[in-house]
Amino acid sequence: GGLLDSSFGSAAGATWTLRVDFDGDDSREVHLHREACRSAFLTLLQDTDRFGGSRTVTLDPAWRSFFEPLMRILYIPEAVDFFVEQLLVSHARTIGQALAVSHCAIYLDLDAPFFAAFYAAVRSRRRRWSAFIDDDRFELPRAWRQLPLGHALRWLHALCPSAHAARSNLAAYLAAEPGLSESMMHDGARDEEVASGAAEPDDEEATRGWTLIVQAAAAQGAQPGSLRLGRKLRREGLEGRVSDDQVAAALAASEGNVDAAFERLSSGKGPPAGAAEGGS
Repeated sequence: GGLLDSSFGSAAGATWTLRVDFDGDDSREVHLHREACRSAFLTLLQDTDRFGGSRTVTLDPAWRSFFEPLMRILYIPEAVDFFVEQLLVSHARTIGQALAVSHCAIYLDLDAPFFAAFYAAVRSRRRRWSAFIDDDRFELPRAWRQLPLGHALRWLHALCPSAHAARSNLAAYLAAEPGLSESMMHDGARDEEVASGAAEPDDEEATRGWTLIVQAAAAQGAQPGSLRLGRKLRREGLEGRVSDDQVAAALAASEGNVDAAFERLSSGKGPPAGAAEGGS
C-alpha cells in the first residue's frame, strides 16, 4: 500500500478494542493494533480488564470529530506533518478549536514529533486565527489556562503575542493555578527554551520568541502580583484611574497581597501617583 495506508480501525489483525463514549452519547468501538503502543496511555489501557478495569474511556464531546484522526497519526509517524496539516484544516479553524485538539492529543499521549509539527502549524496560522494577535490586549481562551504548563508555554511561543500580552496571559495562567509559583513558571519557560534550542539550534526566530517568554515569566517574580492586580482593577472598572507606580506602591505597602492592595487602591488609601518615583 501507499505511505498513508494503515491498519487503523480495521478488525483484521487488531490486538484489542477500545470503547469510546462522549458523555454517554455516540459510543464507538475502535480496533487497535500494536502501532497504538506508541501511546503509553493506550498501552496501559490494553490490559486493564485483566485487573478488573475497563477498556472504555469517556472523552469530551468537543473531541468527537478528531479523536480518530489523532489516533491514526500513531500508525504512520513518518507522515505526521501531512496529518497535522489535514487535521487543522478540517477540525481547527479557530484558536479555540485548535486548543481542543491539543487537549485531546495530550490526553491520548501523542509523542514529541506530533507536538513539534502541531506547534509549527499553530505558528503558521497565528494571524489567520486572530486579527488582534499583535494587540497588547490579546487574551487567550480559558482552555489555554487549563493546559499543562509546558504546553501552555509552547502555545504562547507559537502565537508570539506582544511582550505585554505575554505577561498578562501568563499572569492569568498563574491566577488559574494556585499551586504554581512564579519561579516554577520561570523555570518551566527556561526548560522549554533550552529544549527548543537543542532541537533547532539555528532557528533565530524561535530563540527570540523564547527569550520573550522567559522574560515575561521572570516579570511575574520581579513584580509579584502586579499583573493579577491589574486584571482585578480592569474587571472592576478602575483601570486607567491609577498609575503603574500607584499599583507598585500599593503592593509594596500590602506586602504583595493582591486583595489588600486592591482594597487600598479602590478605597483611596493608596499613595499619591508620584510616591514611588519620589522614593527612588
